[in-house]
Amino acid sequence: MKCFAAVALSAALSLYPCASVLALSLHGFVEGAGGFRLKDDPAHVRDATMGEGRLQVELSQVGPADSRLFFKADLIGDGVEERGDADLREFYLDVSPAPVIDIRAGRQILTWGTGDLIFINDLFPKDFVSFFIGRSLEYLKVGSDAVKFSLYPGPFSLDLVAVPHFTPSEVPQGERLSFFNPFTDRIAAPDESLSMRKPAATTANTELALRLYRTFGSYEGALYGFRGFFKEPVGMDPADGTLFYPKLSVYGASMRGPFLQGVASIESGYYDSREDRPGTNPLIENSSLRYLLGYEREIWTDFTVRAQYYLEQMLESGAYKASLPPGAPEKKEVRHLLFLRLTQLLRYQTVELSLVGFYGPSDEDGMVNPQVSCKITDRLSIALGANVFFGKKDFTQFGQLERDDNLYLRLRASY
Repeated sequence: MKCFAAVALSAALSLYPCASVLALSLHGFVEGAGGFRLKDDPAHVRDATMGEGRLQVELSQVGPADSRLFFKADLIGDGVEERGDADLREFYLDVSPAPVIDIRAGRQILTWGTGDLIFINDLFPKDFVSFFIGRSLEYLKVGSDAVKFSLYPGPFSLDLVAVPHFTPSEVPQGERLSFFNPFTDRIAAPDESLSMRKPAATTANTELALRLYRTFGSYEGALYGFRGFFKEPVGMDPADGTLFYPKLSVYGASMRGPFLQGVASIESGYYDSREDRPGTNPLIENSSLRYLLGYEREIWTDFTVRAQYYLEQMLESGAYKASLPPGAPEKKEVRHLLFLRLTQLLRYQTVELSLVGFYGPSDEDGMVNPQVSCKITDRLSIALGANVFFGKKDFTQFGQLERDDNLYLRLRASY
């Protein structure tokens, strides 16, 4: 039903003359994108990782009393999966019933925290498959069906989000990218898939996220709270061979501000894995402490460097190791991850050269994403890039993708 609604609305709103009569603000783009593998992968018959045409329609209508209706949807022709689809990315209503409160209700992209592609207190769903095959970065974020209350009583501001229906992150499951099957302890074979069991859509399972923030001079500080579920399937149920999303609470904090002619940030979070607090069940992710340090600086005109260091410390690691079956892959008690982003703008900022890299010294894996993008005109742009993965072990985040190196090209015409 949602797909049908998105198709109908997208087709109707593409009729610009009608939209003009209704005084609607209409934007969007048409995009063609393709990608292929740089290595042979016995787990995949197709060499293509991406082959799609996409029409995006974005509509915004300002209403009375500062209200606003926003709609964004994509129509997609997917050559890899040989099917058409519709993606209702955002459809929400903004209202301001009082000077100190804003409400946004509907499907919306939610994000907060200080990380660049590394998330601690941003517990909203992501599409990592889109990121790993070279779709535009905007597709990393997935919309949530939620209600967001923003309050400004002063001196602090408060965001409270309620998500009645659980939305998981998109992770590799074998359709386009390889994945490690924890039930067989190896990379999944062709046509092998795993069942994912989502939390039931009940009132008790409504996810709640809270952010309390304010500025202190040039610095912005925030406190976070979350009660819901892991967004990745880090629980295993061997009884029926399914993966599931264990219960999770997160308590965190962050600070960001100027430092040494750049911008520095620090963020931390305590992950309370509520279904395995003692750490004695190796089939469920343990509780953990997570930290992120970041620093960004423009070294010279239009050349920016951003670096991050992420540390994840498993709690109750002794109980985890003691309960681990013989021969099962063992996760590190402390996991380190280094991140680097280099960005150079050229030709009056119409050409962008970028390099994004991850390296995990503890897992001995990582990935590199070089990309060049160019604005040919104000409405026409092109991007060419590659994703290269490496790792010594099949069960690590990037190691399972080692055979999925890919080259991609996107051409977009905006309107």
